[in-house]
Amino acid sequence: MEFRPTLQLCTVLLIVQYLKMANSSGFGKCPNYPTMPKFNMTRFLGKWYEVERSFYLPEIASGCTTLTFDDTTIRDSDGRPQLEIAIKTVNRWTGNPSVSIGEAITENEKSSIMSVQLKSRLPSAVARFLPGSGKYQVLYTNYDDFAILWSCSSFVAVHADQIWLLGRERDFSAEIRKKIYSALKQLSLDPERLFISKNNNCPNTL
Repeated sequence: MEFRPTLQLCTVLLIVQYLKMANSSGFGKCPNYPTMPKFNMTRFLGKWYEVERSFYLPEIASGCTTLTFDDTTIRDSDGRPQLEIAIKTVNRWTGNPSVSIGEAITENEKSSIMSVQLKSRLPSAVARFLPGSGKYQVLYTNYDDFAILWSCSSFVAVHADQIWLLGRERDFSAEIRKKIYSALKQLSLDPERLFISKNNNCPNTL
């Protein structure tokens, strides 16, 4: 009997392949990347544009995304810096802008690892599970042109991660993009997973 793949089967296989390309998942806990050596939080502060990213469902309709990091000068009981993060986007389907405000606490003043929680009217124990909240890490940055932002979540025996490429402008030069992709490969992260973020016809306010 000859096997003939059905349309439904082909569709499922395409979806599986798409998700495989877009998301990095595997067995075990998240990879453990050390904090970036000599990380300078002061130089990292300011406005960043999302230039590329891996697939992330909460951002599927988002475009013109910017992230602004500001030092609040507030320190927690352990002396760790507290940052304010303003995330601005435009819904590509409706054209409506949105702003999310979050707080980030770094592990210490020289750490590139931060715990982020978006502000919400929900109890803190619930808000920390909202999309956008979690642990983020600046794997590498030159401060002036780009930053590689990474996050990973573990679920029992498996993990899944996301990558964001941030820039001080809405796009990278070919030289900078080549440098970033080389850094990703050294970190065992596949650049083929990335999508170009939607940055066309963005309002000047973002």
